[in-house]
Amino acid sequence: MNTFPATRLAKRLRFAAAFTILEVMLAIVIATGLLATAMYYYQQAARFRNNLLEETERIGSARLILDRLSTELRCALYHPVRGTGVRGGSDWIEFLKSSLPSQASWRQSTGSEPPHYPETGYRLIRYELLKKPLLEGSLDKDANRQLTGQMERSTGDTNAASASLMQGDAINRIERRLLSAKASTNDVVAVRINPVRITDRLKYLKFRYLNGGVWVDAWPGPQLPRGVEVSLGIEPMSVTNLLEEYTNHVFRRIIRIPASAGANSVTP
Repeated sequence: MNTFPATRLAKRLRFAAAFTILEVMLAIVIATGLLATAMYYYQQAARFRNNLLEETERIGSARLILDRLSTELRCALYHPVRGTGVRGGSDWIEFLKSSLPSQASWRQSTGSEPPHYPETGYRLIRYELLKKPLLEGSLDKDANRQLTGQMERSTGDTNAASASLMQGDAINRIERRLLSAKASTNDVVAVRINPVRITDRLKYLKFRYLNGGVWVDAWPGPQLPRGVEVSLGIEPMSVTNLLEEYTNHVFRRIIRIPASAGANSVTP
């Protein structure tokens, strides 16, 4: 009987317990596939989480704007002396509302400070949809020319057609506490207040006004409508829907104005 030396047998057994190159490559491929799958699902979960947070913030912004508009429009009134009440268009509204004067008007002025200009209990509020040009380049492309021509045929005006090619970008709010302020003892100048961008997550804003029993897109004022319908949307009006209705999801609320039901004026 032939027998192997002990050293050769031990070396052969050590080699038999090791992995071959094929097995190592197969293990690396399997591990890489599992890691890639785990990374893919992790990225999908992170993207879904970010989208969910953005959607939550947009819905929260829409709810806050609707709640604030509802509170302020319910305090809207018509002032017969100033001839100010409610007026607006399809994407903006301006109204006078009652409010308490700011704390600055209640403070007593010292000898070193000039006296504060007395404030009234009125605020002139304005909400508007800030728009950006839809066509930022030249109108050399056939699609842009066709779209502009279609808008021009529908409106009958080239300038109006170009102005209609705008998309919503943000919602601004302006609040005027003083309708006028004294620059000196002899002059009265208008107060200039910069608008405040309250949100850039909502790209669509539309108002409608209840005129008797009919909803209209514009309100010349200054009398108060019986109600205002506010529609907010996350996505702007698409290019294909410029001549049609807004087809995306909207947050809509109808706000009744109590002052329009009874007396439409206040005592000056």
